[in-house]
Amino acid sequence: MAFINRFTANDCGAMTFTGNTLGLSGDSNVQNTAGTDGTIGAFITLDSSSTVDAYPPPTIVGSAGTTTNYTENGSEAVLNLPPGSTVLYAELIWGGLYLGGDEDLTALINDDILFSTPILGNTPITPDALTANEFGGFYMRSADVTALVQAGGGGTYSAGSVPAIVNASGFVNHAGWTLAVVYRNTSLNNRNMNLYVGAEGQVSNGNPSDVPISGFLTPPTGDVDARVLLSAQEGDANINGDQALFGPDSGTLTNLSGPRNPAGNFFGSQITDDSGNIDTSGSYGFRNHTPGTPGTNIFAGRQGWDITNVSANNYLPNNQSTALFQFNSTGDLYMPNALGIQIDFGEADLDMDKEVNKTMTHKGDVLTYTVTITNDGVVEADNAYFEDQLSAGAEFIQNTLTIDGVTQPGLDPAVGFPLDPIPAGESRVITYKVRVGKKCFIINEATLTYSCGKVATSNSVLTTSCQSSCGGEDGCSC
Repeated sequence: MAFINRFTANDCGAMTFTGNTLGLSGDSNVQNTAGTDGTIGAFITLDSSSTVDAYPPPTIVGSAGTTTNYTENGSEAVLNLPPGSTVLYAELIWGGLYLGGDEDLTALINDDILFSTPILGNTPITPDALTANEFGGFYMRSADVTALVQAGGGGTYSAGSVPAIVNASGFVNHAGWTLAVVYRNTSLNNRNMNLYVGAEGQVSNGNPSDVPISGFLTPPTGDVDARVLLSAQEGDANINGDQALFGPDSGTLTNLSGPRNPAGNFFGSQITDDSGNIDTSGSYGFRNHTPGTPGTNIFAGRQGWDITNVSANNYLPNNQSTALFQFNSTGDLYMPNALGIQIDFGEADLDMDKEVNKTMTHKGDVLTYTVTITNDGVVEADNAYFEDQLSAGAEFIQNTLTIDGVTQPGLDPAVGFPLDPIPAGESRVITYKVRVGKKCFIINEATLTYSCGKVATSNSVLTTSCQSSCGGEDGCSC
């Protein structure tokens, strides 16, 4: 089954992947023994009293242990969200080796797993059949966990009871989980964000995998700033040849790379943060293989699961709505299971010019304000909200407000009102009338909030009210 676009959004915010492996590297020749081979010999468990011989305790004593029973496996990871963030979507992805040697867990891979949040203990999660995949003993499953993550927010999450095997003859024992999150935050750039979940099969020497994606649009001009997020299972640090390429089509692909993901050995059992650097916050977070071409495995290191976030700046041209991931290998065997791409698609830039039809007036007179709003940016301005807190010397005349010449009954600038999106290069003209009260100087300005919490403020306009009743009472000199 192909990758599925599970979520798309055009919003100010970002994407983040977190998660962890569920196993530590072992010795492929000896059952359940710690070692440096590219296969897990024991599962991580959140029961710190459980231990498997020769496997070291975590750096933070009492935070985790080891087990050979998949029903007891579990690991933690930290979801970091900036203050003021709102979770738009969250998907939990998990998988492992279910078939190998004399072990066969086929009947169990559709079972519920356990997932916990910062505010909720172990909760059964049922896999979604739409994203279910199995290839050559590898399997992956996923589920929409948006409601749970919206309630939980940032903090420590865990997943466990993931069916998988740890047999002595296997060089590809693995298990792990990824939490993919899309969130809104008005302090961040306006972005197109897409999450794809699934699998196209195992990637190995002579068996590349092409994953076409769509559902996005790069900005019409300027740099195309983008980041790519990837999750994969069974990548090895000490085996060269695995590559992740990205571009608009098969003829213009470029190698992806990052601080822990060399271009020539991209998937190497590395759990990284949003900058592509190692994430040590999860269970056994300080036991990490060394990346390289080839890299070096450590004794009982976090093994068999990759989560990374790397730059793809200017990998795509302007006005591009399709792209291609290509995964290949000359040595390693692995399977991608989640892909994310966030693209800064440019900013709206609203300019407001305010005019008044009279600079001199008198009590009881009527003034007409005209506000012209122009989008000088490269994308449309959305979520626009207009407001004009009128001067104390001016009273709005009901049902006189117009937008682009059309009367808008009931709208009041002092209360404020939303505007339809304003495309790049276009303008909106708002007019409204006020009646002059007993005030010598009438001065005010309009404000407009729009895309990603931006605020535009008009110029100030001044009208002087001359009237015989001033008598110096308001400091007038007419």
